[in-house]
Amino acid sequence: MVREEVEDAVDPLVRVGDGARLQGAKIIDDLEAVPVELVDETGTTPYLGTGARGMGDVLAAVNIARLDGERVESRTIEPTTGELRRIKDRSREASEANRAIDETLARRVALGELSIDEALEEHLDEE
Repeated sequence: MVREEVEDAVDPLVRVGDGARLQGAKIIDDLEAVPVELVDETGTTPYLGTGARGMGDVLAAVNIARLDGERVESRTIEPTTGELRRIKDRSREASEANRAIDETLARRVALGELSIDEALEEHLDEE
């Protein structure tokens, strides 16, 4: 989607916030031919109160786009223990047998090599 948006731009630049580390790293790595800046997104999400669900994220994206960042070509991320645990929990919820994938498969999901469904399939094939 991002590639489509910048396809006809004369001098494209994509700014990615540093908050969602795993997703941001995947976006950066997928945009090989487009200049990317990694932006410190601290303080970019405004508090809007109740009834404005989702609008804070939209405004945060606008704020991130307006900030200067550091030019990057890739971002290598080592998933944290908490991120791996959340992926394993999500795999348990998605599994018909209420079984979680192992740490190796969770790491591959975190790095964008597999979807949770693909990891569950591999997990079943290993048994």
